[in-house]
Amino acid sequence: MHGVRLFALIALSTLLASGQAMATPAKAVAAGDSITMGFAADCTGNTFFTGGFFCLLGGDQPEHSWFDGYDSDVYSVHDRYKLLDPNIAANKNAARSGAEMRGGGDSFSIQADRILSQTVVADHVEVVLGGNDICNRDCVDPANCSDPLYSEGQWRSAVQAGLDKLVNGLPAGSTVLLGSVPRVQDLYDAGVAKQTRNWRVNCESAWSTFGICRIATNDGTLNGESFATRLAGVSAAQRLYNEVLQQEAAAYNGINGVEVVAEYDGEEQQNVGTFRFGKDDIDGGDCFHPSRQGQNKIAGLMWGGNPDK
Repeated sequence: MHGVRLFALIALSTLLASGQAMATPAKAVAAGDSITMGFAADCTGNTFFTGGFFCLLGGDQPEHSWFDGYDSDVYSVHDRYKLLDPNIAANKNAARSGAEMRGGGDSFSIQADRILSQTVVADHVEVVLGGNDICNRDCVDPANCSDPLYSEGQWRSAVQAGLDKLVNGLPAGSTVLLGSVPRVQDLYDAGVAKQTRNWRVNCESAWSTFGICRIATNDGTLNGESFATRLAGVSAAQRLYNEVLQQEAAAYNGINGVEVVAEYDGEEQQNVGTFRFGKDDIDGGDCFHPSRQGQNKIAGLMWGGNPDK
């Protein structure tokens, strides 16, 4: 990690020496869910003898957040910004664990209200939502349950609801970076690989006990749908949602002088939405949230899609 920071400092010095100007924000904020809150990032076990569930009871670990985490194990977006300007402020006060893009009391639209109500309004907003929009659904086909995956229209309207507020409330010259919906369809394979030959971790037990993202982690039949059917549906929805983010970013870009950018740039490119979570990228507590390594990777991907650097 120290080598990465040293390289970044050298790169920055080179850029300054070349006389190139850098457009950096004065204040960056995030809208997000438990990923942004760093939930369980350093939990390494969940079996009875390891006491791992006590780690989960600790809940959010904001110090490990990809966005503004301050622990030395995570090289956050804010850490990277402070190399450019140590005075850049950042907070994730609008984010909440459990939040969805569309549903509940912490939707993107409601988080946008929180962002705009801050005493000093931000000029850079990063958004990572959508995992719960998939994981809180119980089926793919609306004929099989009362809470199926959100349709394209439902998802698009939720994205628009938040963007409407931000482009009309942020100062001209601001930027909104829409992060991709993560690949929750990778959870099962990553979790099974994590628990293999590791007596400290039993991902399948944690998923079953706490009902964690059942649509992607229950390997049996659920609401009449096979595991293969559900994973195919989740994969299709996750890709569709990211394509909608890309489309809506283009549609809103430039309104009232606000730049709106999608971090997702296609399935063939490297972004949060195409990153395949492996066993070391998820924590060993609930085997669902990014580990410290996973948080670092999200930070790097979001930084890579960031136009304000």
